[in-house]
Amino acid sequence: MSPQDQHGSRGYSVPTGRPYALKELQAGLGSLGDHLRELYDGSHPAEYEGIADALYTAFQTAAGLAPAKSYTGCPEHPNGALDPEAPDGWGRCLICNDRRRLGLRSRGGRPAAAAPPAGEQRRLGYPVPEPPYTHEVLRAQLRTVEDRRFHLSISSPAEDFVRLADDLHRAFIVARELSRPRNASGCSEHPGAPIDPDAPPGEGCIFCAGRKRRAQRPAQTPEMLPRIKRGERRQLQRRFERPPG
Repeated sequence: MSPQDQHGSRGYSVPTGRPYALKELQAGLGSLGDHLRELYDGSHPAEYEGIADALYTAFQTAAGLAPAKSYTGCPEHPNGALDPEAPDGWGRCLICNDRRRLGLRSRGGRPAAAAPPAGEQRRLGYPVPEPPYTHEVLRAQLRTVEDRRFHLSISSPAEDFVRLADDLHRAFIVARELSRPRNASGCSEHPGAPIDPDAPPGEGCIFCAGRKRRAQRPAQTPEMLPRIKRGERRQLQRRFERPPG
């Protein structure tokens, strides 16, 4: 009997913890759309903090439901070093590729082991959307998340949870950027800097204004102390006299 027949005879087995985690995910995402509809383009960044926190929590839950991502695509060394000179058809794992190279030398040029199929090499990292990060972009990302989670169930394939985790990560990045303090000072070097009330218009960054003031101060000639001859001690003038006795 083939492994597929054996698996079919036993029936489908739900992964441990998936029903509870999926329920938590559905509950966490249920009210996000209503919360976002209460905001508008130009809302205060603090109003996006709750949405960013909820999206990050949901992303972590979805990432736990999906198969673990691997940097190398190697099941033995998922977080190992990447091979910068991997031959075509080989994997990305530097350790396994070094073993194959040693096998090639010891066996007269024959490959020591077959490269893992491309389908088994899991994707690297999570996607990050391109700017600009606006309120409308966040709404579009949440609509995509809503469509995906609506069709999720405990028997959904692992690829559906992978796609949901990717979409949640995109939405979280947009919400996180919207929750950052706005650039009130207008400084590209210090976008979150406080405003200097004494600075002229257009130069409100307190860091740049302080640096400009220091540069405008006249240079002072350093005062050199007289050199002490060998065997003498410098007499220091005391600020306070010692009490008698």
